[in-house]
Amino acid sequence: MQGQCTIDASHAESQPAKNCKLVDPTKEWKRRSPFWDHYSFSIVKGKDGKLVRYATCIHCHVTKYIADPKYGTSNAKKHLDLCDAYQAYLAANPLPTPEFDQKVFCRMFTDAIMYHSYPLSIVEHVKLREMLTYLNSKLRHITRNTILKYCLLEHKRLKSMLHEILADVNSRIRFTCDCWSACTSRGFLTLTAHFIDNNWNLKSHILNFRYFPPPHRGVDIYLFVVGLIKEWNLEGKTFSMTCDTAGSMDVMVARLKSDLQTFGTLPLGGRFFHVRCCAHILNLIVQSGMKVIDASILKVPETVNYIAGSDNRLVLFEKCVVDSKSNFVGKLLIDCATRWNSTYQMLKRALEAKDALNLFAIVDTSFDFGLSADEWNVVDFVCKFLESFYNITVMFSGSDYPTANLYFRNIVAIEKLLVVAHTHTVASIQSMATDMMEKFEKYWSDYSVLLAIAVLLDPRYKMHFVKTASGKLYIHAEVEVKVQEIYNAFVELYKFYDQSTSSSSTVTSLQCSTSTTDYSMSSMFEDFEGGDMSVGGVESSVDSYLNSPLVPRNTESFNILEFWKSQASTFPVISRMAKDVLVVPITSVASESSFSMGGRVLTKYRSALRTDNVEAFVTTQNWLYGYLKDDEVQECFEVMKEVQPDDIDFDSLPMEEQ
Repeated sequence: MQGQCTIDASHAESQPAKNCKLVDPTKEWKRRSPFWDHYSFSIVKGKDGKLVRYATCIHCHVTKYIADPKYGTSNAKKHLDLCDAYQAYLAANPLPTPEFDQKVFCRMFTDAIMYHSYPLSIVEHVKLREMLTYLNSKLRHITRNTILKYCLLEHKRLKSMLHEILADVNSRIRFTCDCWSACTSRGFLTLTAHFIDNNWNLKSHILNFRYFPPPHRGVDIYLFVVGLIKEWNLEGKTFSMTCDTAGSMDVMVARLKSDLQTFGTLPLGGRFFHVRCCAHILNLIVQSGMKVIDASILKVPETVNYIAGSDNRLVLFEKCVVDSKSNFVGKLLIDCATRWNSTYQMLKRALEAKDALNLFAIVDTSFDFGLSADEWNVVDFVCKFLESFYNITVMFSGSDYPTANLYFRNIVAIEKLLVVAHTHTVASIQSMATDMMEKFEKYWSDYSVLLAIAVLLDPRYKMHFVKTASGKLYIHAEVEVKVQEIYNAFVELYKFYDQSTSSSSTVTSLQCSTSTTDYSMSSMFEDFEGGDMSVGGVESSVDSYLNSPLVPRNTESFNILEFWKSQASTFPVISRMAKDVLVVPITSVASESSFSMGGRVLTKYRSALRTDNVEAFVTTQNWLYGYLKDDEVQECFEVMKEVQPDDIDFDSLPMEEQ
């Protein structure tokens, strides 16, 4: 190792190697090598007056070395090989050698295959076998059929455990369902269960990733799904089904709801059973707006394609980045016509490189797609407009926190965005907002009552937020009707849970009141937090909860499930409602994640896998490790961690053209 310096205890201090900069010895140093366990450390002042960390062998107490991460461990290791005192220590304290267990090896290899989606044939790879034999000569090599048996045994064991968990859980099960076509053109249907376990932890498990032969009509999907639900004995514990907006899924949900009603356990006769995927609806809304897009926006992909189309132009652009003293880092992105979020990413990256692109338009005389200042303003507005949709989509797609309570206030934010964009001075943006508003009204003209109830179950918002948000968008009479409808549904749901637990709580009606104050979107939260929370004069469980003080929104790391766990004795019926309602998935992203996992298991190089083995691999991987994310999903996941459920900044939403 370059620069390793040694000194004898009787000699003067040696100097570091040339051009080797030492780390500050006073700072904590993570010593990962086990060789350092046999050295003691001291910090002394060198000849040049600088502090140096030394390591001294604890066995011979003679040899010293400069101990620094820049120097490595080579000399320290070599010394131990030659140190008589250390060798005597090893002879008196031999290192324990664990007994090799073939079954443990097979189980560990099974875990590796499940975690990394390795092909079964990996156990027969020649060089891997040579390496394993070198590590332990007692190893008996196995075939792909043997490791497959271990994988299937693990799947069977985990499936049995999940059966017991679902049978024992005291909350209802929420499902997401979707269909997928593999690279082999075979269709698969995935059914995912979402629930809160008895310790109030949010759980999401893929129950089935089953081969689904054609035809794929709504009736066929219904027969297939109801069979899977019965396979898990969950007919009497179902709460809701979340799926996309396809007509076949509507048919499936309608028939499934009718079938499950025969058990008499669907809350309020299944009124809240069908939940449409919000991510799909958001995608439809934005895609409709992208069809009517300003010419200024179209110049951006043309610019990116022009620069990316030639190595010379790429080099020239990089030079423009330097010459313009731009802070742009990375590369320009090309959008995908079928993915609006890629358009947002493209615009965002182009705005970061705005100075460099303007300089490029001047330097390259063949470049015809330069944007004027006004056109850049349009690009900036559309980018901020799409950014709000992007952040809300990412928030809705979370899987490690409840999302149902996020629905209502973010749908209100979306409608406000569209209303503001509709008044923009640029005609193309007005036209875009008009098309998006038409699609919005088609799917969300009536906000889901179930997901509005979830806002009432959020102790940071409750009824006054519903009043405030509705008051921004509707006239006084409509606000009263909508608020009363949500409250009545809350009361009905309370009665259903109250009767199921033989509770004697009395529920009273709500005396609605609304405010005529002209609120702005940016002050929505501040306004409602200081408002009158009175919703009734009779002290019932419902009124007692709704009249209780709000939990401050700025409470750090607020956990809504932990809150209701702590309130189970104070509001036993409402806490049971919260346990079921808050975990209703508002997107079918869990199904999309299972398709990503299926795509790693069933590839064009592993297309001969049996369909039942594909299901075993996908579900077992999920049961063991959750939703392992590929690079693309991981990027989205990182954004999701940055954009927490309460981090949407309504002040940053584009309210009007400046």
